[in-house]
Amino acid sequence: MGSKSPPAGLELLPVLQAIPGPSGDEGGIADFLQSHCSGIANASVRRHGDLLIVSRGQPRVGLFAHIDTIGFTLGPKRRLIPIGGPKTSGGERLQIVSGEGAGRVRLVDGEERARRLSGRKGVLGSNWVYAAPLVFRKDQVIGAYLDNRAGVWNAIRCLEEINDVAVAFTPGEEHSGRGAAVAARIMHDDLGIRRALISDISWHTRAIKNGKGPVVSYRDRSVPRRRYLDAVLEAAAASGVPFQHEVESDGGSDGSVVDRSPYPIDWVFVGAPQKQSHTPREECRVSDLLAMLELYRYLVPALSRIPD
Repeated sequence: MGSKSPPAGLELLPVLQAIPGPSGDEGGIADFLQSHCSGIANASVRRHGDLLIVSRGQPRVGLFAHIDTIGFTLGPKRRLIPIGGPKTSGGERLQIVSGEGAGRVRLVDGEERARRLSGRKGVLGSNWVYAAPLVFRKDQVIGAYLDNRAGVWNAIRCLEEINDVAVAFTPGEEHSGRGAAVAARIMHDDLGIRRALISDISWHTRAIKNGKGPVVSYRDRSVPRRRYLDAVLEAAAASGVPFQHEVESDGGSDGSVVDRSPYPIDWVFVGAPQKQSHTPREECRVSDLLAMLELYRYLVPALSRIPD
């Protein structure tokens, strides 16, 4: 049996996970973050739409943590039009983002396996998300939207515990990436940030395993600057926190958007792995999430000391 009670250190994670926020509809989670981060000592909070830039002290390292999730928009004939890349097999429980409404995913055979919303509630154009709260089982946490509520949790904890750091809480990563593009300009031009870490959740694969620690990613479809990657790897090794070395050919994150921007911000993806990505049954290890935070606690000050 599982429990809804989080272990010590993760109390905020189910609170974040319970707030819906599919790409384009992040207003609720942005409101929560604005209120919560305004209560952090010496934090400066700037909001641009649903993008938040939060900084403390004199930051030289910035974190990017996307606040949006995948989901669906209800179209004609109760068709579920995907937001981002949700993975469904039929029968998944859904809830409406604003107001009251519940249903399930119903698959309809045809040229494509179209998805429809069962149930009676829901108006055209409404947004829907998985209804799957987090469950904790020993070292496991299972439920929807650990991608990327766990990365947001990590970024908040860094703001609370590190004196000199900046965080971009970005909308739109799962669908367009526009939030990170705007954040890159603000982080670079207004805060002077030249190096960044992507606080996000990666994949459990044949090479990367849940329970073996967070990953430092050498690349996905985008490739970070090697000298900065080497600096991150050196600092990660010096931290004493066990971590995994990830090399992928596909996938992307806010790092891909920063990479395509005209702003010279170095970036590397550092995050815990998970199973069952983009389903209501995403699974992380509690130990990996806590190790991710411990690694960030070391990396941010260490990377801040690197000469420009």
